[in-house]
Amino acid sequence: MPTGPIALRMYSYVERAVVLVLLVMLTLVVLWATWGLSFELVTRLLQRISGGPGVDREWSTALLEQFNMLRDVFGAFLLILIGLELMKTVVMYLDEHVLHVEVVLTVAIIALARHAIDLDIEHTNPVTLMGMGVMIFALALGSYYFQKAAADSSAASRNRTSGAGS
Repeated sequence: MPTGPIALRMYSYVERAVVLVLLVMLTLVVLWATWGLSFELVTRLLQRISGGPGVDREWSTALLEQFNMLRDVFGAFLLILIGLELMKTVVMYLDEHVLHVEVVLTVAIIALARHAIDLDIEHTNPVTLMGMGVMIFALALGSYYFQKAAADSSAASRNRTSGAGS
């Protein structure tokens, strides 16, 4: 009995469960961050209106440091998505014995996005930033053309099928 269909079915259940858990956790993180930022801004605005200190560099720095944690959290979410995509690649290979380019491109795009989130822009060499930009552009362009070619191929196949039946 081939292991591909069983692995594909098991992966489908695992992927769905992981994605739902990630969605709930990501929603909670975004709500928490939105609440925290709103609270800080309203508090500072009310202090300023009542004659207190306005926005100063210390407050801005403290706020940014507080939200640097979000970068780590979002990076962790993307790392889990990379793991899911790699699992999908292995399962699809087990099923069809073919490496799917679109999944590899997706993993590369997610990995670059995760790396971009982790970068310390102030201390990164500008050539590195330009290189990452070129890589992201190239992967996005490759993904676009790959999807376009797949759609064109699918449309041509449908046209041949409908034309042969007439």
